[in-house]
Amino acid sequence: MDNIKKIEKNRIKYLFLSIIIIFSIFIFISPSYSATIEISHNATNQEIQNLIDSAKSGDILQFKNSTYNNISLIINKKLTLNGNGATIISNKFEENNGNENDGNDTFSFYFTKSALGSSLIGFNIITNYDYGIIVNSSSVTMSSNKIIGGQKGSILLNKSTNSNLKNNIISNSQEYGLFIINSANIKIISNIITNNSKTGIFIYNSQKVMINKTSILNNNLHGIEVILSNMTTIINSTIGNNYDGISLSNTYKTNITENIITNNKRNGINLNDKTERTDIINNTISKNANGIQLNGKSLNNVIKLNIIKDQKQTSDTDLDVFETGNGIVIGDNYDQSSTHNIEFNTILGNENFDVKNKPQFDEIGIGPNYYGESTPHICPRILASILTAKLTASGEMALWDGKKQTGYVIGADGRIYPSSQSGNPINPPNNPQNGSNIDNSGSNGNLNNPSLQNGTNNGKAYNKTNNPIKTNTTNNQNSVGTSGKPLLSKAYEVISNQIAKAMGENSILPYLVLILIAGIFGLGYLKKKKI
Repeated sequence: MDNIKKIEKNRIKYLFLSIIIIFSIFIFISPSYSATIEISHNATNQEIQNLIDSAKSGDILQFKNSTYNNISLIINKKLTLNGNGATIISNKFEENNGNENDGNDTFSFYFTKSALGSSLIGFNIITNYDYGIIVNSSSVTMSSNKIIGGQKGSILLNKSTNSNLKNNIISNSQEYGLFIINSANIKIISNIITNNSKTGIFIYNSQKVMINKTSILNNNLHGIEVILSNMTTIINSTIGNNYDGISLSNTYKTNITENIITNNKRNGINLNDKTERTDIINNTISKNANGIQLNGKSLNNVIKLNIIKDQKQTSDTDLDVFETGNGIVIGDNYDQSSTHNIEFNTILGNENFDVKNKPQFDEIGIGPNYYGESTPHICPRILASILTAKLTASGEMALWDGKKQTGYVIGADGRIYPSSQSGNPINPPNNPQNGSNIDNSGSNGNLNNPSLQNGTNNGKAYNKTNNPIKTNTTNNQNSVGTSGKPLLSKAYEVISNQIAKAMGENSILPYLVLILIAGIFGLGYLKKKKI
């Protein structure tokens, strides 16, 4: 009888121990919840800073749709600041002269290194501090803000990685709208950057900055200036009414694709000093003083499938009026050892020359381009192949280079496309619309001139370079879908979207698995004691 009681007592003890273990694991792995801190409509700068300092990482600060004066805040942990339309006024000439960062710059908001993962959403910032926003941290998101002013710039990103700017309006700084220095993996999407005294976006000594669906307008110097930077991408954007639209100096692997570059006072695109592997593809470049200027050493640059038209002669630049109105122009600092590929562009309607060389240089050869139906205006010091258009039986305007058909046609929009008769989709090469670029995808099955317009049902693309597999089948048939996980190597090719979802960040499955393991451990321990 005593043995039975002892066994029962031990059973209860070990069962209780198992429950404690399971509960402890659950508490350990349970996600922490963010607190929401309300900022009163009449809070002072010091009161708001005290709330920031006392907040925990991951907390949310909710501002009122009110006006906050003399604001200069330091964010020193991961926080989400929701403006809800709040107006932030930062005036260095008022009684609060503002905080300073390590570089002695004043600011409205300063994200320190420890502010990793913070967000600034929905503010109207009016400042005459040095900067409206300074980011010295990484993975910072700025969205739906309006930033006006700044003595040096509206926004400075310095030593930042993986930060994003989306749906912001940035204007009226005394120098730069957005200044990016010593940074990497920055995404600038769907912003308006306008009316800045110098440059709209200035990128210096940075890598992998992407500008997409952004309007850069009415800046007094450059729309975008890129210096000593690698792998900058400028796509689907409008760059207009600046002095130079885009200016590159000492850059590597810049991609300028599908932009509208128009009405800039000097050059639409200016390539200075050394520019290597610059791709200028499928842009519309019009009504500038010059379309594209080559004014340095070009190494393996590609200028292809652009419309370069209607550049205007003007005296409203530092150039002589006779040096304007050109589609493509060679600048005074051009290096004759340059290598470039200029072909299959539509170049027409320019008031001076469609392509112009300087008299001090030897003849320069370029590839085949289309100059319209009228006599092309090509400088005598340019060796050019002139494409002609002929109507085919299928109704296409096919392009011919002398007696040789090129495989390209003129579309209704005046742009040059690969001919559908060649088996290629009529989309610019290397840039399938809404599709997947599989130029370097390895063993992709039979991919002879595939149409990739929708990015689905593209055969088995077992790519060793990070094919995103989303809404995928177990056979990994679709290159891109709408949900799931990227599969990093061929070894994972059979993972389905169901497994990807099950093991996602928001799933409780890992927690349940750990609890089950703890339960099994407890039962095993009981059996070992022969209870």
